[in-house]
Amino acid sequence: MGSASRVAMISAKAAVAKSNGLSIVAGAAILSVGRAIGSSPALRAALANPVADAKAKAALIESVVGAIDSSAKSLLHVVVGERWSSADEMLAGIEELGLRVIASGSTDAIEAELFSIARIVAANPELELALSAKRGGAEAKRELAGAILKGASESTTEIVRHLVSQPRGRRIRTLLAEAQEIVADQQGRGVAIVTAASPLDAAQRDRIASVLRARFGREHHIDEIVDDTIVGGFTVQVGDDTIDASIRSRLTELSSKLAG
Repeated sequence: MGSASRVAMISAKAAVAKSNGLSIVAGAAILSVGRAIGSSPALRAALANPVADAKAKAALIESVVGAIDSSAKSLLHVVVGERWSSADEMLAGIEELGLRVIASGSTDAIEAELFSIARIVAANPELELALSAKRGGAEAKRELAGAILKGASESTTEIVRHLVSQPRGRRIRTLLAEAQEIVADQQGRGVAIVTAASPLDAAQRDRIASVLRARFGREHHIDEIVDDTIVGGFTVQVGDDTIDASIRSRLTELSSKLAG
């Protein structure tokens, strides 16, 4: 993300933090407007034009949003009023704004649900291909996504339906992971994926949570993958950072030393 977009996103996040009474409906409305803007290259370019008059942009966004939640409309005005490095980054900013508003207005277990859906997609390559394909209409993809959304909360359903409708060239697993990170961050947490040879018990989860808190300075939502090929111990993935405490890695290291 360009420097102008980073500054714009800081302003957008600050606006969310100052807003009261945010709801899932407001977040869904922002995502819907984002899809409308994304479907019109001319509109996207006009709203992202760095030299365009702010009042003209405000009038233009009013012509798009129509009758929607007032808090959603106010936040959209903040977004389009900022200077973005590109039209695509403005669109990404609107999406992030919508996700953050949904997270702010929801008590649902969105992070856990997004991770579960990502695991289902990972286990079904044909489903991932169909959801990520450039061909195929948004409505068809939303209907297909319905197969993995049964039992999901309203919050998660709104997020996933949006992501498959407007993937912007990203694979669905990437979309889900990015959305999970944004939702967790809005709640003041990070996301950690722990891979262990067997399910973690409460004491193990507490120890891992303590290590993450000390290392990163905040709480983390912990997702768990069971993989008996690591033999014992565990690995923890936080973004690009990996903590490898698996027996498999120790055996590999020992084997390398013996071979050398």
